[in-house]
Amino acid sequence: MGNEGNLSMKKYVYLAGPIEGCSNHEINQWRQKCYLGFNENLIGVNPYRAETHSDDPEARKRIMMKNYMDTKSCDLILAYLPKEINARRHSYGTTFEIAWGYSMQKPVVIVSDDIHVQDHPLMDMSGALFWDLDEAIDYINVLLEPYDSNKSFDFKSSVLN
Repeated sequence: MGNEGNLSMKKYVYLAGPIEGCSNHEINQWRQKCYLGFNENLIGVNPYRAETHSDDPEARKRIMMKNYMDTKSCDLILAYLPKEINARRHSYGTTFEIAWGYSMQKPVVIVSDDIHVQDHPLMDMSGALFWDLDEAIDYINVLLEPYDSNKSFDFKSSVLN
């Protein structure tokens, strides 16, 4: 195989965040920052990749099913809830995605500069909370770091005599 000692399987991070009522810049800027900041073994999954702006009930069902299937297949949920956007409109879809991730026992990382998000008991219980996106990206990079069996730990020297 060539890399028997390094199990560097790809990991998928679902990038949950506001879409409805947001500009393309607001939708994509923070996700682009994640793509650039993630380690090479991490793949960000953008729920906006197949969105359509439609009031068609079937399109809405399709979006919800796609988002649910994506959260189910990902290894971690990263939810971004900035105060500026929360003040205009709450991101109910992102709240669903946090709850789905929690209910599936997946790691959930929540980033928000909104005190109401930070202080909410359900958010606190659902995952790791951060004020800053860069700190959350660093946390995720460490949390989902590939296992490397070449980095062994010498248990013999650690045992007290």
